[in-house]
Amino acid sequence: MKEKLDDIDLKIIDILGRDSSTPFVEIAKQIGISDATVHVRVRRLISEGVISKFTISVDNDLLGYDHLGFMGINVDPAFAAEETIDQLLNLEEVLEIHEMHNSFDLFLKIRAKHLGHMLDIVENKIRKLPHILNTELITVLKTRKEEQMISLKKDIVEKDSSAYQNSGI
Repeated sequence: MKEKLDDIDLKIIDILGRDSSTPFVEIAKQIGISDATVHVRVRRLISEGVISKFTISVDNDLLGYDHLGFMGINVDPAFAAEETIDQLLNLEEVLEIHEMHNSFDLFLKIRAKHLGHMLDIVENKIRKLPHILNTELITVLKTRKEEQMISLKKDIVEKDSSAYQNSGI
C-alpha cells in the first residue's frame, strides 16, 4: 500500500493527522491542488483503509483521567489468548492492547481517574479474567510526549526528492 501513496496523499494525511477538522479547501490551499482532488483522495484513502477514522485529541488530565499505567500480562499457554483479548477489548479504561513476544504475552495501556480507580481496574476487571497467570503494572509519573500518529514529513521529503530525480531535471 505504501508504494501507492504519493506525496499528495502523504501531505493530506499529515495535515489531517495534525488536525482532522481541517477543511478540504484549506488542505487544498496548503498543498496547491483543488478541494475536489482532496475530497476524492480522502475518500480513496478511507476506502483503502489507510484512514480508518477522524477523531479528536484530548487532554486526559483535564478530563479527570490523570492516572496512566501500562500493564504486562502473561496468559496460560494452554489456552488461546483470544478469549482474554476479547474480554479486554470491552474494558473502556483499556486504551491499547498489544500482543508481545517478550517478557509478556500482552501489553496494555490503561487510563484511570485516580489510584483507587486504577486499583479497581487491575484487581476487579483485569486480574479476574480467565487464563491470566500474572500481571505487572507500571505507573506513569509524567508524560513528556504522547502521539497517535508518526510524522510523515520525512516521507513527504523523500517522495518529493524521488519525484524530482525521476523527472530528469
